[in-house]
Amino acid sequence: MSDRGFSHPNLGHAVEIKQQGNRVALIFVCNTGERATELVDDLLRQLRGGALNITLMGKPTGTKEWTE
Repeated sequence: MSDRGFSHPNLGHAVEIKQQGNRVALIFVCNTGERATELVDDLLRQLRGGALNITLMGKPTGTKEWTE
């Protein structure tokens, strides 16, 4: 991890938020499949360790909100 606290500073440009009843999903749209795999691996590692830290660097160029 960098000293700035961002584990994936150039991950992608869009974030989607989806709610279905009591379930909430935060979806990152990554630049490549490889970057998506890196993110999944890192998030799983954090969750298995008992904590999840998400920090976005900059404002995403796209956001999408889904509610049902």
